[in-house]
Amino acid sequence: MNAFLDPIGPLPRAVYWRRRAIILGLIVLLVGGVWTLFSAFTATPAPTPSAEATPGAVAACDPADITLSAITDQDAYAEGEFPQFSMNITNTGDVTCTLEVGSDKQRYTVTSGSDSIWDSTVCQTGAEPFVQELTAGQTVTPTAVEWGRARSDNCDSGTPAVGGGASYQLTVFVGEIESAETKQFMLY
Repeated sequence: MNAFLDPIGPLPRAVYWRRRAIILGLIVLLVGGVWTLFSAFTATPAPTPSAEATPGAVAACDPADITLSAITDQDAYAEGEFPQFSMNITNTGDVTCTLEVGSDKQRYTVTSGSDSIWDSTVCQTGAEPFVQELTAGQTVTPTAVEWGRARSDNCDSGTPAVGGGASYQLTVFVGEIESAETKQFMLY
C-alpha cells in the first residue's frame, strides 16, 4: 500500500498521480452511465392517455342533443297483421358524437290509455350492444322490431292477442332517452 501512496518509478510523481486521477474519473463515469441505463429501464412509464382524452377522439353524445321519434310501418293493422316498430335517432347537436344504440339499449313500449300493454325488454333475448357515431344533424333508423300483438306480462303463456279496433300508443327509448311524442296506431 505504501507504493500506492508513494509511487516509485522512472517518471516524476505527478505523472503517476494524474494516471490514477484519470482512472478514478473513468470509473466514476462508468458507474454513472450504468446507473443511468438501469434507471431508464426500470422507471415507471408515463401513463398513456385514454381514448376519451385523446385529441380528436369522438365524445359521447349529450342526451339533450338526441331526439327520438317513434315509427310504425302502418297507421292501422288488420286482424293477424303484426306491427313493425322502429325509431329515428337524431343528433340535434353541433358536433359529431357517439351513442350506444344497440338492441340492448333500445326499448319499445305500447300503451292503451293508462294500460301498459307491451314492453320490448320484458321478454327480450339476444340483445346486442352497438355504438353509433352521429355527425351533427344526422338521423339513423335501427332495424325494425316486430310485435306479435301479445301482452308482455307473461312471456311464455301465449297471452291472447290485443286488438278489436282499439287505439294504441308507441313510445321509444334509447337508454334513458325517451321520445318526446308517442306514435298512435290502431289494431283491428
